[in-house]
Amino acid sequence: MDKRNWTPEELIAFEDRIGDLYLDNKLPFLFHLSGGNEEQLIEIFKDVKEGDYVISNHRSHYHALLHGIPADVLEDRILNGRSMFVYDRERNFFCSAIIGGTPAIAAGIALALKKKGSDQKVWCFIGDGTEDNGHLFEAARYVEGYDLPCTFVVEANDRSVESTNEERWGKTAHFEWPFKCVKKYQYEITYPHARKPGMIDLSKAIKKTDDEYFPPLKPFVYEPVDVDPSILYKDAVENVMTKLGEEGAVFIGYNVARGDAMGTLKNVHAEQKIETPVAENLMMGLAIGMSFEGFKPVVYFERHDFMMVAMDAIVNHLDKIERISHGEFKVPVIVRAVSADSGPFYSGITHSQDFTAMLKTAVTIPVIEPTNGEEVVNAFRQAAMSDRPAIIIEKKSRY
Repeated sequence: MDKRNWTPEELIAFEDRIGDLYLDNKLPFLFHLSGGNEEQLIEIFKDVKEGDYVISNHRSHYHALLHGIPADVLEDRILNGRSMFVYDRERNFFCSAIIGGTPAIAAGIALALKKKGSDQKVWCFIGDGTEDNGHLFEAARYVEGYDLPCTFVVEANDRSVESTNEERWGKTAHFEWPFKCVKKYQYEITYPHARKPGMIDLSKAIKKTDDEYFPPLKPFVYEPVDVDPSILYKDAVENVMTKLGEEGAVFIGYNVARGDAMGTLKNVHAEQKIETPVAENLMMGLAIGMSFEGFKPVVYFERHDFMMVAMDAIVNHLDKIERISHGEFKVPVIVRAVSADSGPFYSGITHSQDFTAMLKTAVTIPVIEPTNGEEVVNAFRQAAMSDRPAIIIEKKSRY
C-alpha cells in the first residue's frame, strides 16, 4: 500500500500538474480539481485506516492520493477519462459522480461490516451540494439508528456549480446535522466547479468512444436447469426464495419481515430478512453496498410504481458499477420487481403500472420476465449463479 504522508504543497502540485495537462490539450474530459482543503483532509485521513472504505465523488483526486492510490496510477486514469471514475478494489476506494448515490451505498457497506464483526469503517466524502437531496438524510438516519461504522464527511464550499447555498435554500442555507455520523467542514475551493480557467484547442485533443474508455462486459453464459414443468408460479417463487435463503442470501425491503413478501419468504430465517424504511433508494444502496462485502442481496419491490424512487440507484449505479470500475467492483444483486397488475381490490393507476418495457431500455443488465413456474426457477437460478445483477419481473396476476 502506498499510503504515505502527503503535504499540502505536494497535493497542490499534483493538481497543478493535472491543470497543466489540460492546458496542453491532453484532457478533453469533464474533471474537477481539488484545492483549498488540503490541511483539513490530511487531518481527517489520519483516522482513516488501511482496509477502511473511502467513498468519493466527482472531486476525487485528493481522496485517492490520501488513501494510497499512487500518483502515477491516478494520473494515468485521469488521462484516460476516469477522473470521475476512480476505483481501487484492493484499497476499498469507490467513487461516483452521481453525488446523491453514494451515502446509501456507504450505509450498505457499513451494515455488512457490522454483520461480519469487522473492525473496518466507511468514510463517505460528499460536497454540500449533496445536502440538497434527501438521500444523505436517509442514509445518515439509518447509520445513526443502527450504530453502523460509517462517517459522512460534508466538504462545504458553499457552491453547487456556481450557485451558493443561500441562493438554493434561503434562510436554511447552513444546515446543522443532528447526527453524530455526519461531520462537516468549511473551505474555499481553489478552482472553478469543473476543469480550470482557459479553453483548450479540442482539435488537438484525442477523444475515444464510451466503449474504448469503458469496455462493455462480456455476456453471462447460463445453462438452464431441469425443473418440474407443472410447478405453479407462486410455489416456484417460494421455492427459489427458500433455496436462496439456504445459500445465505439476504432479503431487503419493506414488508419482508412482517409480511414475508406476500408469503414467499416464510421459510427464510428471520436474521436474513432486513426490514427497511419506506426509502426505496436507500434499499437499493444498502443492497449494492452489502454486495461489495460478499453478501448476495435480494431486493423486494412490491410494486413497479414504487421503484421509480430507486431509479438513480438502479440506472446510475447497479447497472453501471462493474463496467465503469473496469470490473474491480462486482454487484451481484437480485431485484424482485413486482407489478401489481391484479388483485381483489382496485388500487388505482399509480399502484398497478407495469414498467417492464421501460426497464429493458433503461438498463443493460438482464431484465427477465418469467411467465410460468418453470421459468421462475430458471430466472432466479440464473441470477443466483451469476456474479452480476439482474432484475426479475413478477406479476401478481400470475400468483
